[in-house]
Amino acid sequence: MSNLDLVDNTVEWLPTALYTFNFETTWRALKLPGAFVTTALVAGASTVSVILSSALIGYGLARFAFRGKVIVFALLLFTYIVPKTLFFIPRFQIFTEMGLKGNLGALVVPALTGQGEQAALFILIFYQFFRMIPKALEEAAFIDGAGAFRTFWNIALPMAGPAFIITGVYGFSIYWNETFLTSFYLDGKIQTVPMLLGDLQDTFGAAVNAGGGGDFSKNPNLNFTEAKAFAGTLLSIIPLAILYLIVQRWFVESIDKTGITGE
Repeated sequence: MSNLDLVDNTVEWLPTALYTFNFETTWRALKLPGAFVTTALVAGASTVSVILSSALIGYGLARFAFRGKVIVFALLLFTYIVPKTLFFIPRFQIFTEMGLKGNLGALVVPALTGQGEQAALFILIFYQFFRMIPKALEEAAFIDGAGAFRTFWNIALPMAGPAFIITGVYGFSIYWNETFLTSFYLDGKIQTVPMLLGDLQDTFGAAVNAGGGGDFSKNPNLNFTEAKAFAGTLLSIIPLAILYLIVQRWFVESIDKTGITGE
């Protein structure tokens, strides 16, 4: 609704007229639809990386016994429980020395090495799912001459569809909404929709001027209010809402099959 309707006590739920200015202006301020493409590429590349590493690590923990396995699990849970802000300074120094700051590698490289966002949770999901696969199938593959990696690739992965769905949807939404890491590690060289949404109040005025909205002093509807922030928030979650509508049935079934509800 307009700012006039927003401060009118007689207007509760429905505005007095159809008002699209908030959406039109925030659309320009968020640099859409280009920002959607950028965010999808960042979230997509990071999600694929964390899924690949989580599947490989989860399979190794589920099927192989080795010294220090308990320690690996302890460290896994440690990285999941401890706030990510605790690792900010050392990660910042490492990324700077490795030349990862300011590019997509700041998100992809940790994801490929099992240290992506919520990677511990995804590893545990694959671990639990691979443990449910009958060992007889893998033993038959070993008898036929298949090695560990070939068994993982040809036997285990094709049966892990539910785990891929849930980690894919959940991981994509996490990386889509990520602002803490992207704000510090991407140095503003790559701007995602949530990052632009955080600066919406600063960019809204420029978008109004660029669109020829008029004089702020004469038109109170041009001032930034929570109505503009809500409009920007709705626009930012449209891709995630569409994604969930598409995969909703498989997503719910995958949660049940992977058993992450604790049952």
